[in-house]
Amino acid sequence: MNNFSKVSIKGADNYVHFCFYFVLTVLLVINFITHFKLKKTFILSVAFAIFYGMIIEVLQGVLTSNREPEIKDVLFNSLGSLTAAFLLFLNRERLNFLK
Repeated sequence: MNNFSKVSIKGADNYVHFCFYFVLTVLLVINFITHFKLKKTFILSVAFAIFYGMIIEVLQGVLTSNREPEIKDVLFNSLGSLTAAFLLFLNRERLNFLK
C-alpha cells in the first residue's frame, strides 16, 4: 500500500475544520432552539463551538507530543461556526418548526 501515491488537496485541513464546526454549530442551534430564545440560541451555539475549538487546540499542544496547536485551525473553526450561524439566521423563519 505504501507504493500508491497519495492524493493531497492543498488546504484540505482548513476545509475539514470549517466543515466540522459548521456542522457542530448547526447541531447546537437545532438543540438549543427548543430551550432558549432565538438570539440566545445563536449566541450560545457560536460561543460554545468557538470555545470548544480553542480548548481542543490548546489541549492537543499540551497533551500530545506529535500535534501542535495552530491558530489557523482556530480561525477556520470560528469561520465555520460563524458562517453556519449567519446562514441559519438568514433562514430563521424556517427554524420555527423545531420549537
